[in-house]
Amino acid sequence: MADFETTATQADITDLSRPTDTIGRENRGHRLIWIGIQVLLWLYAISVVAPMLWTVVQSFRDSKEIIFEPWKMPASLLWENYSDALVRLNVATYFFNSILVTTISLVLGVLLAAMIAYVLARYDFFGNRFIYYYLLSSMVIPGFLLAVPLWLMIRSWGMLNNYASLILIYSSGLAWSVFILHAFFKTLPPELEDAAIIDGCSLFGVWWRVMMPLSTPGILTVSLFSFLGHWNEYFWALIILWDDAKRTLPVGMAELLAVQTYRIDFGPLFAGFVIMLIPTLSVYAVFQGKLTRGITIGALKG
Repeated sequence: MADFETTATQADITDLSRPTDTIGRENRGHRLIWIGIQVLLWLYAISVVAPMLWTVVQSFRDSKEIIFEPWKMPASLLWENYSDALVRLNVATYFFNSILVTTISLVLGVLLAAMIAYVLARYDFFGNRFIYYYLLSSMVIPGFLLAVPLWLMIRSWGMLNNYASLILIYSSGLAWSVFILHAFFKTLPPELEDAAIIDGCSLFGVWWRVMMPLSTPGILTVSLFSFLGHWNEYFWALIILWDDAKRTLPVGMAELLAVQTYRIDFGPLFAGFVIMLIPTLSVYAVFQGKLTRGITIGALKG
């Protein structure tokens, strides 16, 4: 103990003996680094927010103003652009289709991932590690490599141009969700399961009534990222659904972008993009704090 105190005292004397100008230079260097990081973060934030704000402004203007005065504020707010987008451009139908597909895929995907993660985390059986790492290995396989075999398989089932096939593809992407939820279930005390079984809970009841509520931060994190992925997904929706009445919002908006470019009707087109952004921004704004907390807890527990 005395040796430790002597060492600590010597270290303090060494720090005090350092020249003041050296300490000042180090502090200035740290301050400059911090300022540089802040500047980069602000530039990144502006690069993300500015295009969205510009899109919102353009959604209230007519095509003439957008073409000849793109950087000026609108002379008047044209709210009819939104009604035109919803009705005339069929954005309301695309919006409903995306809500339907995203909601069902989200519920199925999260429930399946939670079941798989719970079994792999709490039950030790032959092949447990193999199944877990096999699922994780699927994360490194680019999705487009599966396009042809999956499309041929879905065609052989007679499920092309069908919501069910798209929901099946979305809800089967479980690797990342299993990885996050596995970290939560792994660290929950086993005494909770034992107590629930003694109280008469079945194995399913233990998972549903005890483990699921305790893993709410992880489930919320997985749900939010799954929602964002399903809502903005374009590739599979493009090759599976071709009926205009069944298109999801990303595919429908891409088609409108190609068509409206030649019709020079940009106001309703920008309004459609704003409508597409509203659910994503709303969900992130409401659950931002819980999302950050869920990711942090999952990383620490993993």
